[in-house]
Amino acid sequence: MKIIKLDATDSTNSYLKTLLNKDSVDDLTVVISKHQKNGRGRNGSIWVNDPSLNLAFSIYKKFENLSVSNQFYLNIISSISVFELLKKYKVQQLTIKWPNDIMTANKKISGILIENNFRGSLITHSIIGVGINVNQAKFKNLPNATSILNKTGFKNSLDDLANDLIFIFKRNLNNFQSKINTLSSFYNQSLYRKNIKTEFIDNQKKSIIGEIVSVDEKGILKLKKLDGHYKNFMENEIKMKI
Repeated sequence: MKIIKLDATDSTNSYLKTLLNKDSVDDLTVVISKHQKNGRGRNGSIWVNDPSLNLAFSIYKKFENLSVSNQFYLNIISSISVFELLKKYKVQQLTIKWPNDIMTANKKISGILIENNFRGSLITHSIIGVGINVNQAKFKNLPNATSILNKTGFKNSLDDLANDLIFIFKRNLNNFQSKINTLSSFYNQSLYRKNIKTEFIDNQKKSIIGEIVSVDEKGILKLKKLDGHYKNFMENEIKMKI
């Protein structure tokens, strides 16, 4: 296992992808940066962070027989790993916002971006990127963001957090397919706004109001609509309105 520490980079995920294009990369290689200048989130969103205050982290994982149909397993594992880390650092009221943002109360404290490489029906490797707001107190133009500092009142070492997160990821990625039922159950128990009336926006900009019932192991969200009917959605079909 190799750990690469950087003062700054555009994106830790992009840095790992550049390494992969140049040479072979050891399984579970980790890239950590004090400053991520162009951090990326899901659907092209940008993660804005102040230098040396937050954790930008990416881990590379090889697979031999992980089916494309089971790719949401990685969302489950990654979300739970970050959830565990934040719980260890005394952050309260933690939930997982489908598919893989971590919330505390109604504010986002961490985001995850997973980029997979496919060969036929298998995933050959993944790069799991994690951004955690750690010691930043103010978030300009981001009213729904918060940090470990804001929630606990304590500053923390980014190196300590990174080491703890590496340990948790290594443990959870070990033979995870045999533990997926337990992990999926925990993921569902921890869902943000589960069984609470919530507004979503679909791809046609139409409003959908309903209650989250569950998320299955393929990542499909089951929603109970106001008329009592149930409908399933994939993650690229609707977005929660906060």
